[in-house]
Amino acid sequence: MLISQRPTLSEEVLTDNRSQFVIEPLEPGFGYTLGNSLRRTLLSSIPGAAVTSIRIDGVLHEFTTVPGVKEDVTAIILNLKSLVVSSEEDEPVTMYLRKQGPGEVTAGDIVPPPVSRCTTPTCTSRR
Repeated sequence: MLISQRPTLSEEVLTDNRSQFVIEPLEPGFGYTLGNSLRRTLLSSIPGAAVTSIRIDGVLHEFTTVPGVKEDVTAIILNLKSLVVSSEEDEPVTMYLRKQGPGEVTAGDIVPPPVSRCTTPTCTSRR
């Protein structure tokens, strides 16, 4: 017969913004369940902004090539995902990039609304 013990919780403060929590003993496998739920909860409560969608005129899907552009749409999407953006808004905002003619396109060419900014102006894409 398996006798279960009541788990104990201990906390150790490591720095001003870091702590270590220990919960023991747990049933086999329950640590994964508990840890995954805790991780998801913590990650969902982190405030921040990121590129979530893009639209390119004349492009139907991410495997398309754009005439006159050296990189394909997949590479452009990966470049945009690496942008560091910030916003004071809780709602989604729209940023625009309009460029004509040959040359290099950088994140500095993006026109954000007043409540947002792109903090990586050197991120590039080749035209």
